[in-house]
Amino acid sequence: MSRVAIIDSQVAGIAGDMLMSSLVDAGANKTKVIEAIFTCQNFVKDSRIINAHFAKVISHGFAATQLQMKCKDGVLNRKGTEMYSALTKCCDSVGLEDRAKTFALDSLKMIISAEAAIHGQDFGSVHLHEASSIDTFADLVGCATALQDLQLFDAKMYSTKVAVGGGLLRFSHGTISNPASAILEIFKNKQFVLVGGQAEDELTTPTGAAMLVNLVHGSVNYYPSIAPEKIGYGAGTKKFEGFPNVVRVAIGTSGTVYETTKDTVCLVETNIDDVSGELVGNLVEQLAEVAKDVTVISGTTKKSRPTHLIRIISENAQLNSVLELLFNESGTLGARVQEVERIVLPRSILTMSVNINGNILDVRVKIVKDSAGRITNVKPEFEDIKMIATKCQMPVKSAMDQVRSEVMKKLGEA
Repeated sequence: MSRVAIIDSQVAGIAGDMLMSSLVDAGANKTKVIEAIFTCQNFVKDSRIINAHFAKVISHGFAATQLQMKCKDGVLNRKGTEMYSALTKCCDSVGLEDRAKTFALDSLKMIISAEAAIHGQDFGSVHLHEASSIDTFADLVGCATALQDLQLFDAKMYSTKVAVGGGLLRFSHGTISNPASAILEIFKNKQFVLVGGQAEDELTTPTGAAMLVNLVHGSVNYYPSIAPEKIGYGAGTKKFEGFPNVVRVAIGTSGTVYETTKDTVCLVETNIDDVSGELVGNLVEQLAEVAKDVTVISGTTKKSRPTHLIRIISENAQLNSVLELLFNESGTLGARVQEVERIVLPRSILTMSVNINGNILDVRVKIVKDSAGRITNVKPEFEDIKMIATKCQMPVKSAMDQVRSEVMKKLGEA
């Protein structure tokens, strides 16, 4: 059984205080978190926290926990590197373990890097405005403390799609489109799907985005396998019509036997008729060069016409190449394209030496193991099997049987 946690921000987005509140709602020690928040004022010059506590609130009919904090800050902007240095000292003072400290510092570093890229400045010279307040320190240190208390740095973390909102934003640099440039910069080249959401307002903040990116590798379309044990709701301060302004965190266990990963591929389908077998074969050969998989299914369509269903699995980056080949070589006038989620078993590829009728030959072998390390599948590369069959002057099936037997014997010895 492995521990998993899901951060659900597909409705109301994510902000630092909302994530922290959801973790407290899920059982993080609120006294530890509040003490960590108050420590921040010792490292942010000219700032003072007047009051900070977690309160139970109702957000659009849903009970949630909300951080309510009042502070004074006498500085409107601070140099990013000075904040980074101060946060380092603050994390040490609070007593964060290495993983929690790294999470907080990397999140701030990502915010500073985003601002530097937007304004065309070096990392060492950029100043932060909205993100320079003590609120940012409180969010980073408070979340790190809560995650550490819940032992979530040992868990597999997932994220849903991220709502960012719409409309226009007004801040220190003027009026811009939402999402803000910092949000896009933080999520750039990351495997997250951003959605507008249901409000003409900012739903995701740079601090929330930076922490999410440093906790999770990307977003998933559906919840993973989980037996929920704790659920936390963290409320923001804004009120919206039609939906609760909360981040939901679900913590539990997964009984999946395999450690799996997920990715997204394109499923392309079209029906072709009035084509010869030679053209279909040529199409499959050419598509195999750019697609992950090609399947041809024979069938019958309207007016009892024979048809071939061409089904292709393609990487997103290769979709245009696949479609170009499909249209040019098949003569079809259209194709159905779906983005689908794929669950992938991790595998390793080993090159092994096998003795086939006295010949010592190399063969590449794909090996799949379950989470306990047991081998569940062994598959020699078919192209290597064909070469062995040719060299040994034997049927391909016999070569496959002998190679598999030799491989299993070697793996058993290992």
